[in-house]
Order: sequence, then structure tokens, then C-alpha cells
Amino acid sequence: MASTVTLSAADDIASAFGEGKLDGRVRFQYFNTNWDDNDWGIGADDKDSKGGAIGGSLIYKTAPLHGINAGAGFYTTHNIDGLTRDTGAKNTTSSDLFAREKGAKYGDSYSVLAQAYLEYELEKNHIKAGRFLMNNPWITPHDSKMIPIAIQGASFNSTKIYDTTVQLDYANKIKERGKTHFGSMADTGDTPDAITNYYRTQYTKTTAGYGGHSASDVAIIGLSNTSIDGLKLDLWDMHWDDLVNQVMLEANYNTKLGEVASSFGLRYMHQFDIGAGDIIKPKTGSSAYDTSSVKYKGDNNDKIDTDMVAIRAIFAYASSKLLLSYSQTSSDGDLLAPWKGFPTFGYTKSMTITDWNANTKAYKVQFDQNLKSLLNGLSAFVSYSYYDRDPSKVGYQSASQRGYGNGDTHQINIDAMYNVASIKGLEFKVRYMIQDNQIVSNIAGNTGKKSNGYGNDTSNHELRVEANYFF
Repeated sequence: MASTVTLSAADDIASAFGEGKLDGRVRFQYFNTNWDDNDWGIGADDKDSKGGAIGGSLIYKTAPLHGINAGAGFYTTHNIDGLTRDTGAKNTTSSDLFAREKGAKYGDSYSVLAQAYLEYELEKNHIKAGRFLMNNPWITPHDSKMIPIAIQGASFNSTKIYDTTVQLDYANKIKERGKTHFGSMADTGDTPDAITNYYRTQYTKTTAGYGGHSASDVAIIGLSNTSIDGLKLDLWDMHWDDLVNQVMLEANYNTKLGEVASSFGLRYMHQFDIGAGDIIKPKTGSSAYDTSSVKYKGDNNDKIDTDMVAIRAIFAYASSKLLLSYSQTSSDGDLLAPWKGFPTFGYTKSMTITDWNANTKAYKVQFDQNLKSLLNGLSAFVSYSYYDRDPSKVGYQSASQRGYGNGDTHQINIDAMYNVASIKGLEFKVRYMIQDNQIVSNIAGNTGKKSNGYGNDTSNHELRVEANYFF
């Protein structure tokens, strides 16, 4: 929870620290994944897994001195015995609750100083540098597990131009969830394996033919304009030197249709291959498929130039809200999304689902309801998503594979949130997910037991419970 308190300016260094602000959080999370098919042929029959953790954060920020202040954020997570069970199952969401460094075991606790930064503010200009939580369409803290993602770099934000916000972000290192170290921008689980191998990150699976390469830093620029009443226009560009450039255009228009508040959104993304395709070589994935039953559809000349379009309509009336959305990715290739900035977030993205691999059509409907008439502070929503994938496309990053063998997916989410009115800062969240992943029978070697290294059926039910106390 971000503080809304504006710190008063300090007169000297001593008062800057003495008049600073400390925000605290106590956090509990419990995840339980129940696989529909436990017989995966990779050990014990029961692959259902669960994880429980308790921890939190302390975030301190000094009062500004001549427009300059400093901040630091400490985070910790600890395994709760009896609530955690390791079954060796792959793609288990509860693993993010714990340490995931090399050599770490499922359930290992850890702590990290994830934020340490300086910032300067003058009139409507704001600069931050160091290690902090970055927010833009490509890089987010993704704070859905115990400890968020942090970035080493710098950020500039200005609102001096009339009705326009300018944001410039620079990132040269990233700390993932479950990690304590800051690695290069290629050092993530959702970076394509070929790229992590090329740059020899902690995820490198082979060093044959690679070495001596240094992963480039990432530069992001964004412009947001609201000069037309009801219309917000966004233009963003992400440049990862020697690898990829992505451009995003988005328009959102808000209006009233009688008593109904309506919002209509359109997002377009285009990906320019500036070297990543030469490393990934998407066509090499054809060996994963039995060409006697399906012809593998390679990308264009080993390049990953591609695009995506997403649309949505949101209707709000009284205490209810309805979202309808659709997205489609070109058949030319997957969009790269290594840093938890999801191309379809706010549109068709749902829990655990990625829908920006090549030739994917996605549909989502979500209904939100404020239930304060039943209990003050209570709200809920239910959503249904359908992801129509092309089984002949081999995803070249975990973010687009997700262990589903690129089969179609149906997902239902039922969420409830309760902010306790009588105890300031206390909230509870519960989510129940039902996910049906279609079996892809045309993958080579699939004899009814395995699919792309995962179980023949990765359909599952998942329960997530969270409690937060902010102070």
C-alpha cells in the first residue's frame, strides 16, 4: 500500500532522517494447487502441492532536503511448517513464496534489501535512481507473491507539459521474486532459454558455443496525453539493444451512457526483431513436434517481428462493473515479455495465463460487484477466459509455454476481497481458480503420459489465500 502522506521539507540531514516515514506490512499467503491428473510418470503419483508463508516489509523514506530524499525497502518471507508440501511438481505457483536461488530447496525462507535509492523532485519533475520498484508496461513489481520484483536503474517523470506525462526509465539489473541478487536484464525465468544461454545467466542450461557476451540494458520512454476530454492516449517504446524493440499504442475513452459509466480501450503492440531472432532461431523448435501429424509453422526467416491487438469495453453501473475483452497475436512470433509487464494486462490476461504467443486469440469476460450492502468493505468478482492457441507454434519462452503444450485453455476465477472497516490497514483476499488445459496429442513422444515435459493433463484447481496488515 503506497503512502499518501506528503512529507514536509527538512532543514538539515538530521531532521531529514528524523522526520522521515516508515511504512510496514505483515503479509500471509497460502497457495494450494490440485492437479486433475496426478499420474505424470515422473515419480510419486500425487503431485498436488501447497505452500504457506508469512513475512512482510519495512519501507523507510526520509523527508526531502533541498528536494532530495532517500529510501530503502527490506522484505522477508518465512516458510510455515505444516502448510507447505513439496511434491516435485513443475509449474507450481507456490514456489514463488520461497527462495529460488541456485541450490535453494522448495520452502527455503529468505530476506532481501530490495530497495535503496535516492530521488529528487523539483516542481513537476521527479528523478529516482538506485534500486527500487519500477512501473511501466514492460517492467512491474508484480507484487502478487511475498516479495516483489525490483530494478536497478533510474526513472524520470515529468508533468510540466500541459495535460501530458513524460516517463523515461532505464534498467540495467533485475531482482526476481524468490531471489536476492540483481542480475542482468536477461537473468529472468521468462527470458527465452536461448537468450539466457547466450548471456550465461543463472538460468543458463548450456554453455556450448556461448560466452563473452554482456546483456544490454533496457531503455523505456512513454508519453500520456489527456488534452481531449474523456480520452487518454499513450505512446510507449521499449528498446533492448541487440535484441528487440517494442512499441505500444493505446487509447482509452471514458463516457457516460445514461447512468452507465463506460470505457472503451484499444491497445496495439509491434515487436521489431533487432537481433533476438538470430539467437532464438524459432524454427529449431520444430523437433518438438511429430511432423507426420502436424506441419510445424515456422516464423519468418528466424525473425521474431510480430504484433498484437487488444480491445476492451467496461461498463459500470451503481456497484457493478462488467469487462468484455479480446486480443490476438500475429502468427509471426511470440511477444517477448521477460519482466512481468504483460502485453494483455487489463485486457485478456488472467491468473497464471499468458496469451501473447504466436497466433493466439483470447477472450475474457469479468463481472465485479461491490458487496458493501452485505458487509462494509466486501467486494468480489468472477471471470471467464478462453485462450485459443495454435498447437503448431512452439513457444520459445516459459511465459508463452506455461507447460500447456500450447493447447487451448479455459479458466474461471472467483475472487473475494475484504477490507476490515473496524481495523485500519487489515485486508483479506481469497481466489479460487479452475483451469482446463487442452491436451496436445501431436507432440512427438507423447504416449499418453507426458506433454512438453509436463503431465499429459496440466488442468488444475488452485486456491489462494492472502492476509495483509499495513501500518
